[in-house]
Amino acid sequence: MVLQSSLADFALQLSVLFEGQEISQFNTYMNGVTLTHIDKENDLLLKFMASNYGSNETERFDIIGDYSLGVLETDLGSGDFGEVTSILGSGTEHTYARNELRSNVTNIAHKGGWEWRDRIESSSFLQWGVKYQNETINDELNEWERLDSAGYSLLYNIDSVLLREVVKTDINLNSNRFSGFVQNTWNVSDSSKELSFTAGIRAQYWDLNKEFIWMPRMRLLYKPVKWKKDISFKLATGLYHQPPFYRELRNQQGEINRDVVSQKSYHLVLGSTYDFTFRGRDFRFLGEAYYKHLWDIVPYDIDNVRIRYFGENLAEGYATGLDLRLNGELVEGAESWINVSFLRTRERFKGVTHLIRTAENPDTATAVSDVPRATDRLFNVSMFFQDYLPQNKNFKVHMTLSVGAGLPFGLPENNVEFRNMFRFSPYRRVDIGFSALLWNKSWLNKRPKHPLRKFDNAWVSLEVFNLLNVSNTAAHTWVKTIFLQQYAVPNYLTTRRINLRFKFDF
Repeated sequence: MVLQSSLADFALQLSVLFEGQEISQFNTYMNGVTLTHIDKENDLLLKFMASNYGSNETERFDIIGDYSLGVLETDLGSGDFGEVTSILGSGTEHTYARNELRSNVTNIAHKGGWEWRDRIESSSFLQWGVKYQNETINDELNEWERLDSAGYSLLYNIDSVLLREVVKTDINLNSNRFSGFVQNTWNVSDSSKELSFTAGIRAQYWDLNKEFIWMPRMRLLYKPVKWKKDISFKLATGLYHQPPFYRELRNQQGEINRDVVSQKSYHLVLGSTYDFTFRGRDFRFLGEAYYKHLWDIVPYDIDNVRIRYFGENLAEGYATGLDLRLNGELVEGAESWINVSFLRTRERFKGVTHLIRTAENPDTATAVSDVPRATDRLFNVSMFFQDYLPQNKNFKVHMTLSVGAGLPFGLPENNVEFRNMFRFSPYRRVDIGFSALLWNKSWLNKRPKHPLRKFDNAWVSLEVFNLLNVSNTAAHTWVKTIFLQQYAVPNYLTTRRINLRFKFDF
């Protein structure tokens, strides 16, 4: 494998020869039962539920990569243009893992609802629920990484071979959660307005960390009936606490911290919906602006497809943004949409002065009040469009377009003080698909001997993913020399793919 990364006058080429194998398996199962009682005379609904969820995740890999990092000639007038002129580093990266995570979650719950009306224009709907949940976790980690540079194992030691990273644990946890909620919705409508107000509270206790949390919330929906334009408004606010599951308790060394508490936030959401007709077709425009104050954050890094938590409530921060969406039938009978989103989410570690370096002053560190979170995608635009042949709706085409700013990332093993200083290149992707209806049960009278007559519907579709064959960055391979210099070489997501699919409805 050969990867290249370049600036205007400085280009690198990484050549890697891999050997080994990686096998990851994810098996899940779920079962449950629900009993429902409806008393129509008293407008009462009662539900009793029990369910069980289990998963078994295994990671097994043993991969050796022999690499060579060279500097390319960038002088257009040189006879060696594009050729390797010198070697910055060479060596071997050896990664090994035998990891297995087994989880089992069992719960029993009750939910209820009761509607009450005092007159035609006014009503209320009371809801409540309680749940007990048992969680059993068995986690076995056995992984290590060895990095060799120019024949020297890093970290370098003249007396022994040291591994760059070693994680070996065997963890068993059993815990119980108790939760409940109650909320009421009041609806009022008259000749001038439609009003809906919901208020409630949720609570939870977890016996592993002995934490009790409560979360009041409210939502207000308002629609002025007398306005000429069909517009409605929404206001929502409240406390939203996210109790940790097992992965948030485990730090990057595989150790468990039972004192991790819920990540907490205060939300404020303002939204509006506008329904209108354009050229005889219905459209809807939705907009939401939000602000979320966050504290007791458990920070995490994204390592390729892995999320690696710090295992402590180390940070506080915020998230703010704007979501806009327009959907409707640009072509009659085929809905399309466009989304535009802006997001800024930042965090700051307690007791840490975060620093950044700029391209203009790479040797000078500047203190900043906060740093990007791993999901800080500044903007994202996505579109979905459908069409069909004018004389035959059974032949359709659809196209999806996505463009987004790159996600932040930082230096491995040192992503705290200088946190998430860099960004991936922007994400770009176009998908296109064609589909044809092979059979519909309404054709049975005309085609009683059709070979697909046993089905309700049958479709065939041809899809081209990543039509423009764009190389979007998924992660980086970090190459370290014996002098501890690090170079980030991008790893890319899949290139163009073609998929042929048949779909049968019974």
